[in-house]
Amino acid sequence: MEIKPEVILVACLLFGISNRGSAAGCRTSDLVVTSHTYPDPGGRPVQYKKLVNNCDCTQKNVKLACPRFNSSIEVYPDTAIKPDGDGKLCSLYAGRPVGPKEKAFFDIHSSTQFSFQPVSTTIVC
Repeated sequence: MEIKPEVILVACLLFGISNRGSAAGCRTSDLVVTSHTYPDPGGRPVQYKKLVNNCDCTQKNVKLACPRFNSSIEVYPDTAIKPDGDGKLCSLYAGRPVGPKEKAFFDIHSSTQFSFQPVSTTIVC
């Protein structure tokens, strides 16, 4: 029995398409947020946040859980976190991509603790 070249080509294309997303195995949970709180020189608490993309692919349009967070809370840099207006989610750096193994840093000047756990993202491989 002879295998036709067209069958081999279709099989290779299907394998390539199905394997593209799963090869990296990336998920929203590959974004890890850590936090440390220290007082600023005036004694106000500052939460130092670090988000790391532990995926081998870029992730963009990152949405973080941020209940009770609002735009009146001081953030540095001021473009890092913006509430989406629903009172539940925030966007990280206006949806800009976070590359593979890349870190994003931001500070929150608030006595209220915010976890900023990743909720959704767009994975780009």
